[in-house]
Amino acid sequence: MNEQVTRVEFEDLRRRMDLAEERLHSGDVTLALVKQQLDQIDGRLEEMAKTLQELRLKPARRWDTVVSQLIDWALVALLGIAALRLGLA
Repeated sequence: MNEQVTRVEFEDLRRRMDLAEERLHSGDVTLALVKQQLDQIDGRLEEMAKTLQELRLKPARRWDTVVSQLIDWALVALLGIAALRLGLA
């Protein structure tokens, strides 16, 4: 009788151990999937940060272009005025 109880307990322990191994394996797989998803999210965040930085700099570059063109036109106007005065003198 004692041996039967031990055998029943042994089988119960084996079943519990198998279930625990399955849960552990399932947790490992889940952890691997979560890590993969986090890596993808990290990559997307890096791309978004780069895009955001480019968008922040875009207005500054636009104003730099406008100011540069205004300076160019002012120099052309001054050179034109100077050429007219030299030609008239």
